[in-house]
Amino acid sequence: MNDELFERIKLLSLEIRSLVRQGVRKGVDERISKRNEMLQEWFAGISELIDMTNDQQTFLEDLLKEERQLVAELNEEQQAYHRHRKGVNQLKQYSQVSRNRH
Repeated sequence: MNDELFERIKLLSLEIRSLVRQGVRKGVDERISKRNEMLQEWFAGISELIDMTNDQQTFLEDLLKEERQLVAELNEEQQAYHRHRKGVNQLKQYSQVSRNRH
């Protein structure tokens, strides 16, 4: 069961990673929550962390690092987009004020 559950976690994690890279936000939080529940179940099924294979441990460590990086990048992109939109809106307002004065 632990290997099967780990494979499901791994596949879901890869799906989450792909969605985040694509900038998809809808449904990602639910998938992350589901994956985290599965991880808790998986860890609960392991008597000791020592039983975790090196491949599984390496995958999880790499996955967490990459997810943190991808989420940070997504947040940066959203902030840049917000700043861009704010600038566009300010430019429109300036243009309207400028036209009204002439």
